[in-house]
Amino acid sequence: MGRPNDSRKKVDVNRSTPPLSNPFAVLGELDALKNLPVPPAPEPVKIQPVAAPASSRPAKPPKPVIPKNSRGRLILRRETKERGGKVVVVIYGFNELPGANAVMIADLARELKGKLGCGGSFDRQEIVLQGDRCADVCAALETAGFRVDGVRS
Repeated sequence: MGRPNDSRKKVDVNRSTPPLSNPFAVLGELDALKNLPVPPAPEPVKIQPVAAPASSRPAKPPKPVIPKNSRGRLILRRETKERGGKVVVVIYGFNELPGANAVMIADLARELKGKLGCGGSFDRQEIVLQGDRCADVCAALETAGFRVDGVRS
């Protein structure tokens, strides 16, 4: 199966093309545009000199302040996708926690399901809890020592 013969025709690139017309050239001839007021000149921006740092190396960004009793940051989200309209709360962010592994996530899921009296599961790096109970999940995680972001109510 080859290409049709029409696609093998060469395009002549050596021929001259007519110049493109400027669509804004007509605007210069309109009388209504000639009587417009002249806009004021912009004020010059004053730039203040920045003091050079004491060292030539750039400063490191400050580390986030984490309370001593904090076990890390977890994020909540509410989902209904592919669950027949049923609402679940998904807890994720375990991959950023130091020392987080599947056993720790499974234990936390079991503890949350027992405290909240709901069903749920865990899958690698997230916990799925049944029901629209974001406030209860947030409170339980905070009492367990986690900082919680995302959906709270």
